[in-house]
Amino acid sequence: MKIKLIAFSALYAAATLVQSCSSNTTPEMQKYEARQSILEVNTRINELKMEYEKERVKNENLRKEARELSEKAETKTDRFSVGKDAESVADRAASTRKSLKKAEKAVNELLKSDRKLEKLQQKITKEQGKAAGLERQIEYVKPQ
Repeated sequence: MKIKLIAFSALYAAATLVQSCSSNTTPEMQKYEARQSILEVNTRINELKMEYEKERVKNENLRKEARELSEKAETKTDRFSVGKDAESVADRAASTRKSLKKAEKAVNELLKSDRKLEKLQQKITKEQGKAAGLERQIEYVKPQ
């Protein structure tokens, strides 16, 4: 019985010692943890920047397409005139309507892309703020 009590108390003392050693982090360890956090944040920033760049290229293409479709639709509406033949007028009206719908769809896609670019830029700015805060944390870690 005494042996079990001694073994149990030794085990308890060892567990307490391990727990107390692991909970104390040195300033150097805090710096390494903060640097690791900075690296993780910088990785997220780089991923966001890559996504932003892809979306920016897509946005430029959408802008060009929307401009071309809008000009085409505008030209069709300018040339639209009522004639004597009702069937040809209806065909031209349908063609003009299709052009206007395509232009509208392209403009809506462009607006979505613009909003996505704005949100990505906000996320990048937020992550850069986090990185700056972690940089300050590294600078102000004081020895115990």
